[in-house]
Amino acid sequence: MTTAIPLPAGADGELRLETDSAVAVLTLNRPDRLNALSHDLVDALSAQLRALATEPTVRAVVVTGAGKAFSSGADLRGGPSDAEAVIRNHYVPLVEEIVTCPVPVVAAINGVAAGAAVSIAAACDLRIASENARFQLSFTRVGLVPDAGATWLLPRLIGHGRASEMALLAEPVDAQTALDWGLVNKVVAADSVVAHAVAVATTLASRSSSVGPTKELLRTGWERVLDEQLVLEAQWQGRLQHEPDFAEARTAFVEKRPPSFKDRTPRR
Repeated sequence: MTTAIPLPAGADGELRLETDSAVAVLTLNRPDRLNALSHDLVDALSAQLRALATEPTVRAVVVTGAGKAFSSGADLRGGPSDAEAVIRNHYVPLVEEIVTCPVPVVAAINGVAAGAAVSIAAACDLRIASENARFQLSFTRVGLVPDAGATWLLPRLIGHGRASEMALLAEPVDAQTALDWGLVNKVVAADSVVAHAVAVATTLASRSSSVGPTKELLRTGWERVLDEQLVLEAQWQGRLQHEPDFAEARTAFVEKRPPSFKDRTPRR
């Protein structure tokens, strides 16, 4: 059973870790503040994701929020601070942990996702939204710019025009619109969003060890020309062909049974 690692000072209780078979569920746990992102909470989420990346029994992660919100964004009650330092020291490591995590990360967006929480959701591999979820980037209303990777992630998810609509107009986007735009993969009833996300994560967890390389290829393909990507795909295919999971898949096909993939070794 996966256990929680020691959290940063001040973050005790702000992040919950639960395991369901090969799936780890991380819950932002500040429901009285709509799961506003304190520095300690952001650091705790980064640290826990980093720890889970080396857990051989964990094959997928779900991130959600307690109560009626996914997260209202940065906690503004922390007082004045150096915005650049906060982003560099807290939010940049978190987004990098999510996008480079060797196992898939599924966001269960159970309510409002605002500000940096939109970036956290967008950094995940799949997004399951509650029917009452909504997304909002309010930065242009207060003289700031979207951060935590929003200006990189959103155009890639929903296109330049729709990302511009979200970021420039700063109007809320409801769950159905988010689905139509491709910002989320599915919209489900409010009382089943976490269960559905766990079910999706469980399906991902049942897949082979090629899930991690596939995630990496999809993420980094934007940075390469087609010829380079074709070569990298071929290299990964040649490597994975000699891995135990491929041998198991071939044997299972011959024996007409579902494959049974084993726990992975640490991946970092």
